[in-house]
Amino acid sequence: MEAPEIRKIPAQDVIAMIHHGSHDDIGRVYRALRQWATEHGVEVIGLGHTTFLSAPHEFDPASASYEVCLPVRGAVRGDTNVTVKRLPETTVAAVRVKGPYGDIPAHYSEMLAWLAAENREIVGPPREVYLRRPDTHGRGKPSEYVTELQFPIAL
Repeated sequence: MEAPEIRKIPAQDVIAMIHHGSHDDIGRVYRALRQWATEHGVEVIGLGHTTFLSAPHEFDPASASYEVCLPVRGAVRGDTNVTVKRLPETTVAAVRVKGPYGDIPAHYSEMLAWLAAENREIVGPPREVYLRRPDTHGRGKPSEYVTELQFPIAL
């Protein structure tokens, strides 16, 4: 793992879906959220992210709770399946990792060790931003995936 970078993530408006289930379901949830955006004429303006709602040391890839978010522009109304909200500006410790999603838990352990060694206080749930990912049909080379892990921290 390369050295994490400390930076600010600007505030952003997002549409979001909460899901309880396997980590392997994330792609399906993204596809459903993108389809909802298309059907409702919502403009998606960047890469989405997944926020994990369980503490990293309690994360179970088989039965996780997480929220899939896509940044949007304009006035948007949610419904029973999709929430619309404004995420505040957040300072994060971020690191990019390459490889299959199954390798990510080991990187979480490395990141948590780095944060502890640097005396950094985690102030929110971690996020994953998928920089290089499967296409909209779920196809891609897992060895080429690039994921950015972001941990919200206190300054």
